[in-house]
Amino acid sequence: MGPEQYIRLSQLNDQIQDTINSRFRGQTYWVVADITNHSFKADKKIHYFELVEKSANSSAITAKILGKSWGAGALKILDFEITTGQRFTNNLHVLVQVSVDFHPLYGLSVNLLDIDSNFMLGILEQQRNATLARLVRDNDFIHKEGELYSTLNSRLKLPAVIQRVAVISSSSSAGNEDFRHTMQHNDFGYVFQIDDYYTVVQGDNNAKLFLNKLIEVYNTDIPYDAIVITRGGGSQSDFLIFDNYNIGRAVAKFPIPVITGIGHQKNVSITDLMAHTHTKTPTKAAEFIIAHNRSFEQHILSLQRTDSHEIAAAFPRVLQRAQRA
Repeated sequence: MGPEQYIRLSQLNDQIQDTINSRFRGQTYWVVADITNHSFKADKKIHYFELVEKSANSSAITAKILGKSWGAGALKILDFEITTGQRFTNNLHVLVQVSVDFHPLYGLSVNLLDIDSNFMLGILEQQRNATLARLVRDNDFIHKEGELYSTLNSRLKLPAVIQRVAVISSSSSAGNEDFRHTMQHNDFGYVFQIDDYYTVVQGDNNAKLFLNKLIEVYNTDIPYDAIVITRGGGSQSDFLIFDNYNIGRAVAKFPIPVITGIGHQKNVSITDLMAHTHTKTPTKAAEFIIAHNRSFEQHILSLQRTDSHEIAAAFPRVLQRAQRA
């Protein structure tokens, strides 16, 4: 084979680039795929990732291509994160608009130009509804009543006075600090015993750690009046742990009333629906407990006033009978 039969690699790549550019120039495509191997270069505002397609019957990958996004595409990703509350990260099933690109040095890839937020919101809602349906179908202690859910936990009766509580939260949670501050500085001088059980409270992959913390509280045999689950704000992906099937089931079956103060302003999580009482934030959870205790105190004070009036009203009659005797 003579030297004239060789070409340089760069020449071959140039031919490939010319062919691909000729075929795909000006063309864009909406593609459904999963995100993997994602990284974000904050200084350059560039996303790098892979788009993959998996078999419908297994987790086997049937197609894969490198992807990147910068400039206007990166701004679309930012809009997507704001709209959905979901970070653009690994294991997302997305609908994205792409163009095809070939670089002589970096090879074949696609440029992400846009991402459909409504598609993602639909996926998350489908997953949530499927989990709720499974909870009702597979557990006889969970019933759907209209738009609400009746669980073993929600049917428990709160103690007349809540004094000792176990709090499951992150050790670095500002929400937990808000809860403690509100409880300890209440206007009525109520004193509470608050025991902290720290764990990870974000990311569905940490559900087992959270579940183990619930089991730990149960195994203490401490007669808590209530269990409080707190978390501050965050993106929707941070709250996926509270839509986990196993956590929802454990809360629904827990023998001590569970009060949630999960700082998710947009939606009510599955854990919220399975609990005895759900509130919007850690501070609201504390305010609920204080108000509950205040209601009992006011009832006792009312009874005292009623008894005093009855005694005062009856005293003249008693005195008259004594005089006649």
